[in-house]
Order: sequence, then structure tokens, then C-alpha cells
Amino acid sequence: MIQPRKLAAIDIAFLGRTFIIAEFAFGVVLSIALGAFILFRSRSPMQFVLGLYFVTLGLNYAPMLLCALAIKDRESARAEVADDLKNHQQAAARYRRQSLYLLVPLVAPVVALREHFGSRAGTPSM
Repeated sequence: MIQPRKLAAIDIAFLGRTFIIAEFAFGVVLSIALGAFILFRSRSPMQFVLGLYFVTLGLNYAPMLLCALAIKDRESARAEVADDLKNHQQAAARYRRQSLYLLVPLVAPVVALREHFGSRAGTPSM
């Protein structure tokens, strides 16, 4: 399943913190804005579903943005994913698959909340 913090860390490790924060911020703002526009202008059920999808897509990027903001710099990101970077090819394939989960509505927020509350309760998170 998706690991939002590691996914953000590997993006920062390769592309830099500023770029990734901008990407995730635009992902949140523009997706929600486009979704809201489509919802308000919808005249059919398919348009409503499309608008709702874009809103949930923006909500998927919110935990990713929070994770990216929590990572201080590129070195911190590399330290977080150091074990994964030993085998660059496998790490790239695994995180490419995980990034596809960002297209599934509300997956990232649900996983992030589960990890957050799971770690607070002392239970190991997946």
C-alpha cells in the first residue's frame, strides 16, 4: 500500500524540496478548485462525479504536502529512504506503483490518518 511520508521523501531526495512542495501545493489547490468549478457547473451525474473526483484528488495531495513540509531538506529525505536507495531500480519501481495510488480517491488521507493514529496508540503501522 502507499506510504505518504516515504513517497514524499523519495520525491524530495530526487527532485528537491521546493519543487515537490510547489507540486503538492498546486495539486491540492488546483484540483480542489477545478473540482469545485465542475461541481457548481454540473448538469449531469457524470459531471458531478468528475467534479467530486477532482476534489478527492486534491484531498489526496493534502497529506503528501504535509509530509513534504515536515521533511527539512534533501539530506533528511535521503536519510529517510536510505535503505530503499541502495537498490535504486527496485525503489523506483515500488514508488512508481505507490504514486499511482494517488489517483484513487481518498487513499492517501485514509492511510495517513491510520498511520498517525496507529503510531499514537502504540500499534505498528503498515
